[in-house]
Amino acid sequence: MFKLGRAFRVTMLWQGLATAAVAAMAGGLAGGNGALSGVLGGMIGIAGVLVFGLMSARPAATSDAAVRIALRAEAAKVVVMVLLLWLVFAAYQSMVVLAFLGAFMVSVLLSGIAFAVSGD
Repeated sequence: MFKLGRAFRVTMLWQGLATAAVAAMAGGLAGGNGALSGVLGGMIGIAGVLVFGLMSARPAATSDAAVRIALRAEAAKVVVMVLLLWLVFAAYQSMVVLAFLGAFMVSVLLSGIAFAVSGD
């Protein structure tokens, strides 16, 4: 079983808090659809970090292997996020696009902090 490192757990916590803040603001301004749109947007970024963290959790024997693992994990993260974006845009007809994209962008920007957080 894979275990997420501290950096990924902290990053997902910060993404969750930011998503909740954006969803609360969007809910106050646009009602329930705004809040749900914010939650969905933020959760896509969190799902991306989760995929990256799980795929990069196994140890690499060499530096070449580490780079391959990181590139595959990043590619999988992007594919998952694009598929989830497509799914939400296709399925959620009452989406508040500003709330959705705002939460998504904040979540994606926060996904970069995993490298700034000290590891285990």
